[in-house]
Amino acid sequence: MSDKVLAELAEWIDSRVIAGVILEELEEQEAQPTFENGKTIWLDVLENELPDALCSSVKARFDVL
Repeated sequence: MSDKVLAELAEWIDSRVIAGVILEELEEQEAQPTFENGKTIWLDVLENELPDALCSSVKARFDVL
């Protein structure tokens, strides 16, 4: 993995947008949109959903096995 590409992608990813989506979803589900609840949801997504979603997306977009 290239450090340059990693830095570019990290800078491009907008964490404020991600945080906003998390807080909006908490509100829509009538859960308290707190910092702790947001952290809980984001860590759950990172650990349990994001790896599979990334794998599926790479396979679909770049036709890899």
